Amino acid sequence: MNPSAVIALDERAPSRATLRGVSSPTPDASGSPFSALIDAKLEGDRETHRLRARLRDLAAQVCQADERARRSLAGDLHDEAGAILTAANLTIARAEFLLPANASAACADALRQARECLAEVAETSHRIVEGLHAPALDDGLAAALAEWLASFGARAGLAINLSCSVEIYAQRLPQGIAVALFRIAQESLGNVARHAHATRANVTLAADDDALTLVVEDDGIGITPAARRKAGRFGLASMRSRCEAFGGTLRVAASKTGGTCVRARLPWTAAPRPALRAVNA
Repeated sequence: MNPSAVIALDERAPSRATLRGVSSPTPDASGSPFSALIDAKLEGDRETHRLRARLRDLAAQVCQADERARRSLAGDLHDEAGAILTAANLTIARAEFLLPANASAACADALRQARECLAEVAETSHRIVEGLHAPALDDGLAAALAEWLASFGARAGLAINLSCSVEIYAQRLPQGIAVALFRIAQESLGNVARHAHATRANVTLAADDDALTLVVEDDGIGITPAARRKAGRFGLASMRSRCEAFGGTLRVAASKTGGTCVRARLPWTAAPRPALRAVNA
């Protein structure tokens, strides 16, 4: 028999594994049948890392867009609404000046009530503008938060206690992380005032070697699991976006007092990646 024919026959011969109905792994250049599986696992890990980075990018972009919208709305309220309220006050003052001496008391009383209503609207607008502006963090997050909590608690009828670890006072936090924690505290306590029917709330800022943690607890009626899962409820989406922008986590659960506990944890090392360019840019 021709030797070359024997060699060709051997090359075409099926392996024992194939004959038994089992496909043999195709070895790569290194000869290892598991190299393909290892490469696939590594590629899967790289893709997971890319997707997580993309998620952080998008979350950071959402937060930046939110801050831009807040600044724009604050400017509009301050400039346009403020000008209209000033004009309305001047008009009422002119009407009072032109009011004849024999005008009825009811007419003068109506003008006084209108002036008082405008004053209330002006005060409300002023509070909204203050809330929309980025907090002044020159003296640190704890000081800015304490000042805001005192004002908000008085308006909302909430007794709010702030507890802050030494590390928060001693270290100057990155601006982005400080703003994120401040906004999460604002949103959480806004939810407490609107929905919880609470009388007290505790705000805790703590730090360890790995992360910063903000905890907001209240003694209200609590939040159901269905409400926690429902999209767009209680500002949870906004708070989660701020946490995700820094690679952090947000947890909402029942508090020990029977109310709700919001826990935001942001790692020290995480920072928002550069904002993605807009599609239309």
